[in-house]
Amino acid sequence: MGLKGIATTMAKCCNPMPGDAIIGYITRGRGATIHRQDCPNILQITEKERLVKVSWGQPGRTFTVPIQIKAYDRQGLMTDISTIISDENVNLIDMSMKMNQHLANIKLIVGVKGISQLSRLLTRIESLPNVFEANRRRPG
Repeated sequence: MGLKGIATTMAKCCNPMPGDAIIGYITRGRGATIHRQDCPNILQITEKERLVKVSWGQPGRTFTVPIQIKAYDRQGLMTDISTIISDENVNLIDMSMKMNQHLANIKLIVGVKGISQLSRLLTRIESLPNVFEANRRRPG
């Protein structure tokens, strides 16, 4: 909202989604790009006059969000994570996992409807046995 009649796109550098504090950047010939206010690219902008105040309209789609999970490996860990993702009606888009001794570093890309759904997902994952960290990967 706030950019009526102007084409908008979501910035791929910071993946903003409903609930995030956002700002618009008027591009040359492509409308406006919506960034998170804490996006490193926005914080380095020198042409401040091209920044515009924007707000979220009605969310009706999903947003891709990269998340990272760190845990001590155990049997059934991925099954438990998958069950939570399914229970929360979150779409799993991509997954990679690396093991270093008995530590699992899991990177997921999920499709969520907003920040409250993401927060609930991360809280539930972090409460699993052996999981010691579950958070949204930050830009930059």
